[in-house]
Amino acid sequence: MTVDLTSQVLGALAESDGLLLSNVVFPSVVSTAVKSALDRLASREMVAYRTIDQENAILTPEAEGIAAEGSHEAKVFEAVRDAVEGLKIADLPSKVGKESAKVGQGKAFKEGWIKKDKDHKDLLRAATHSIKDVSREQLQTIQKTGTYPDPKVIADLRKRKLVTMQKDISFEFKKGPKFAKKFVKEETDLTADMLA
Repeated sequence: MTVDLTSQVLGALAESDGLLLSNVVFPSVVSTAVKSALDRLASREMVAYRTIDQENAILTPEAEGIAAEGSHEAKVFEAVRDAVEGLKIADLPSKVGKESAKVGQGKAFKEGWIKKDKDHKDLLRAATHSIKDVSREQLQTIQKTGTYPDPKVIADLRKRKLVTMQKDISFEFKKGPKFAKKFVKEETDLTADMLA
């Protein structure tokens, strides 16, 4: 069931002198219902509006976990650093989880955060004292803003299946030249009663 927002749009405009955004004024209303009301009012020049199409990045459940707890590679580094005598490669999955061990070990090596022990090849050691978890920071930025300044980062995170894109449609609207506080419904269909 669609909601007729015509009177609500007029009421919001009556209380404002500038531009209004539909996603701010009507955050829980679907864009098709807002468009329907705006079209009806625009046809009588009571409002003027324009459509704003925006693509927002949405975190996948795995990415939400990374944003909250840290990336797989950071978890691997923390586990290796906390093991004072080094950590056996075979013990890594029990410390950080199977998925984090599989994905994070390679990235931690690539970043230069961990290394294999010279004498014991099955032993991992930390190669640095501290790290910067860039993946986590990027995902937290996307979580807050729905986007990231560098489009290459979004493309990389999409490839890693950590981010999906969602299209959001909203409207920017203002009073038109024939603005009025009430919408008067005009009769458009002739009936037999009208002709008699």
